[in-house]
Amino acid sequence: MSSGPALFRSIAFWQSALMTLPDEVFFQLMRSALGTVKTPFNKQKLLEDLSAFIARPEIQETMAAYIDDQDRRVIAAVALLGEPAPGELESFFTGDLSYSELQGILLNLEERLILYRFREGDACKLALNPGLEKILAPAAADTGILFSSPDFTDPGGTFLSPPVNGRILAALCAFLSGGDVFLRGDIQGSNGKSGLAFRKKIIDEGSRVFPSLDIETLAGGLINLGLLVPEGERLVPEEGKFTAFKVLPGRDRFEYFAAGIAYFLYRGFIPQMGRGLLKNTARLIHAVIRSLPGPKEEGGRLFSESVVIKLTEIQRRTETKNWAAAGSGEFPPSRILFQALVLAGLFSQIHREGKTYYRPAVLEETKAETARARGEGDQNAGETPLIAMDSGFSCILYPEIGFADALDLAAFSTVEETGAIVRFSLSRDSVVRGFDRGFSAAFMWGLLDRLSGGRAEKALKWNLEDWEKRYREVSLNQGTVLTLSGERSYLAQTGALALMIKRTLAPGVYLLSAGADEAAAALRNAGVDIVAKPRGPDPALPGSDKGFPGWLGSSSVLPPLEDSLPGAAPLASTAPLLAPPEAGRGAQTGESAAGTESTAGAIKEKFRTLLGTMNLGRQEREEMESRIERRVVVSETQLKDTPPRGEKLEARSLDYVGKTGVVRQALISGSLLEVVWNAGGERKILGQPENLEKKGGEMILVIKPRDGGETQRIPLGKISLVRRIKQSIFGE
Repeated sequence: MSSGPALFRSIAFWQSALMTLPDEVFFQLMRSALGTVKTPFNKQKLLEDLSAFIARPEIQETMAAYIDDQDRRVIAAVALLGEPAPGELESFFTGDLSYSELQGILLNLEERLILYRFREGDACKLALNPGLEKILAPAAADTGILFSSPDFTDPGGTFLSPPVNGRILAALCAFLSGGDVFLRGDIQGSNGKSGLAFRKKIIDEGSRVFPSLDIETLAGGLINLGLLVPEGERLVPEEGKFTAFKVLPGRDRFEYFAAGIAYFLYRGFIPQMGRGLLKNTARLIHAVIRSLPGPKEEGGRLFSESVVIKLTEIQRRTETKNWAAAGSGEFPPSRILFQALVLAGLFSQIHREGKTYYRPAVLEETKAETARARGEGDQNAGETPLIAMDSGFSCILYPEIGFADALDLAAFSTVEETGAIVRFSLSRDSVVRGFDRGFSAAFMWGLLDRLSGGRAEKALKWNLEDWEKRYREVSLNQGTVLTLSGERSYLAQTGALALMIKRTLAPGVYLLSAGADEAAAALRNAGVDIVAKPRGPDPALPGSDKGFPGWLGSSSVLPPLEDSLPGAAPLASTAPLLAPPEAGRGAQTGESAAGTESTAGAIKEKFRTLLGTMNLGRQEREEMESRIERRVVVSETQLKDTPPRGEKLEARSLDYVGKTGVVRQALISGSLLEVVWNAGGERKILGQPENLEKKGGEMILVIKPRDGGETQRIPLGKISLVRRIKQSIFGE
């Protein structure tokens, strides 16, 4: 999986990276490792001395003993990702380590000469020190430490089904395309969810019908897919896209849905989202799901959020390379892709011992297809009921129903509930919406009769046919063309409607000056209770009794994901990366890790004893104790010959002078600050300090959050901890 040139570059390459350091930093690093540097200075000679120093067996033995589990994780990640940028490593460890935690580990590994940075073009990259290859190679190969996971067969825990399945997704499509006024104003492209301003009435109704769903985010995903199109304050179904969507394999469908959600979370509503952008992102999601063991109804593995994000980041890097040659754009960050996978119903959750684990969901359609393969039912035979008609105009959808059937049923139904059961109801208005979308009464009745196993009441068939007859009698076309059948031609003479007629195009066919909604209101005032506003094909046309007609779209619009990127490299497999169940330490056993930790403790204690015999001032002693604790000291020479450089990185509570000093040093160096303070409860911020101002006898820290939030003004006296995040010695 490594994408770099080699796991370890040459010693000369590492030395050239150190040679680019500013003189002050370069010589400070040399003094830290080699002790007092004698003049005259010769950088190349110093680098050769440093290489010889870290190659000594006793030095490597000490450095190896100092490597702990956290170090191993970062070393393995740098090797696995192939010389990543610091930002890529931060994304990889999302959910495991905060920015400040990861930054502290990286700086410590640089200080200990385990990691170094170099520039490649405009990018800064992290790499492993080739002079330490012998002791770093085992940790670099230990990917299991990054991807440990428990065995699902273990008893215990609470299982939560995915929030979305085929029936609920069909119900959501029905709810959002129901014809009501949904939005406050037109949807405009935006960088956030504010681009979808749903009316409060819709949000309240959505919360009732879909109690566990984020309606606005899921709607944004469907809009980015092109399945729903904003027209003014309504959402209108795009029939051609629905045709392609419903014939996809079940898992591919939800992976496309997750792709739409991911971009809505990342960039908001994207007008005319490109097909290449959509396909590439869905392919990436497909690769992530395929890389995890399963899905299985029994057995399998469980994964923490952080492990899934790591696997996603690996696939994201691989697919970005394919994309560079096959398209353009930018994948959402891995943490957002993970959120989209959960929201789209591609993961089941298990809560166990205070932790949440995930595994690929077993989709309802997968279960149904398995049952049919075993001869336990065939939905096409019309014998096994897939819906229960609990009243003449209401039905309950069984889990075995296929998505295509559920979606066709949703097109002329109203969603009543989606809790323990999914219930649809039929009404005159919902059926008229189905007529508008190109469904005929014959198709509706045939679908209901088949899905119910022949148990639908014949009175329902009569109602459907009657509503269709009345629908055909008065037709208001979306181009504001009014058609009236012979017996309804008198309506053209009614007051309000007569004023809207600009021209008679043919007998019973009129071009109106008003919009469709205004004309529909005039017709209702004239006593017409059913007004056709067709968007789909004419229900009388051949083929219209087959649901969404094929000529409206093609499955090539949303191709199956294995073949969605012609010419791209095969989807990467991450299976070799996964540790055995419950393996938390990769190749190293718990016993050997404990032994290494004990050895490291003994080494540090030896250095502390030596330090106790030295004649040092309090500040110098504290600095040397800190260097020992940070595992920077690997030889007695470094204690005796290295001049300490006092540097205060943090201050707490009543140390007002210390807090002031840390803030001012951050302002000078441009470092980030981590601040904890009390404001009606403990609050924490990581940000860039902008100023330290005096107001009414009190110092105020002005700091801009790193995540882009509002600038905070915090009294220094209320700060319980201020910590300066050191910059890399390489200046990045």
